[in-house]
Amino acid sequence: MKAALVGCGSIASRWVRSLLADGRIGIAALVDPDQQAAQALADRYELHPVFATTLDEALTLASVDVIVNLTPPDHHYRGSREALSHGLHVLTEKPLALNLPDALDLVHLAHERGLLLAVMQNRGADPGFLAFRDMVRLGAEPPFVVTADTFVALPGPGFRSRQHLPVTTDLAVHAFDQVRTLITAPPTEITCTETPASFLAPHSSIAVVTVRFADDSLFTYRGGFIVDPFLRTDANGDWRVEARGFAARWAPDPATKPRTTPAYQRCITAMVDALHQPGSVPVPAVDNLGSIALLDAALQSAASRRPVPVREVPNACW
Repeated sequence: MKAALVGCGSIASRWVRSLLADGRIGIAALVDPDQQAAQALADRYELHPVFATTLDEALTLASVDVIVNLTPPDHHYRGSREALSHGLHVLTEKPLALNLPDALDLVHLAHERGLLLAVMQNRGADPGFLAFRDMVRLGAEPPFVVTADTFVALPGPGFRSRQHLPVTTDLAVHAFDQVRTLITAPPTEITCTETPASFLAPHSSIAVVTVRFADDSLFTYRGGFIVDPFLRTDANGDWRVEARGFAARWAPDPATKPRTTPAYQRCITAMVDALHQPGSVPVPAVDNLGSIALLDAALQSAASRRPVPVREVPNACW
């Protein structure tokens, strides 16, 4: 199979390394309006793709089976839909889309065309976090009070200085994947605020999110893009869970992390596995719709400055 990588920013290097290590998908095209970024990526990994500024242009220059959507979050829906409309499988960075109707539209289109639509969910699939989840489930009964802090120091803003609500759309969505593994009751209401701190850096911003669940569980998230690396948390976050007679905390320690395949590469390998499944093509993005429902409500709450109900994901959504 041959892939076109659409978007050649900093995240593209992770994908290229994983795809090269896997070996089952060749990189046939690099697509980016910034051709210098595309050329630099090709040079770094000794790739020999065609170069294009749009997907349509790439498809006239190369034979492609799958699109890797690495565009900024507010471009994800449009780029993924264009690829699916061309009959191409889609592997996309998170989030799948910025609202639930758009995400459902992508899932329906992929199902109708018999195409794979898969979204990166590396934080929710992190082995260390899943072990923490299992410990909580074994040791406690809901309702839970869950809190998480995630503060990331970036070497440069990239697209985030131009992105509306960058922490909510690009960082909190990871926590939505994670908390859905801890709290299985349906979310009912969300309150979200995000405040720029541009006096620190163009991309600096702080978000606070509170989610209520049907079983009375409560999740509170604080996150942000900061400047000082000494104040950052691990990208997986610093998590705390309390229940009746139970308390636990999880924060990854780089010095004690197990030497296993990184969650990022594991997710990409699973996507490629799905592409090569004989007989049928699954649509694993269905599993991500609950996180998009939370993101959708969070963005509405941030815009309206009030609590917003979380929409239910349809059971039969394809």
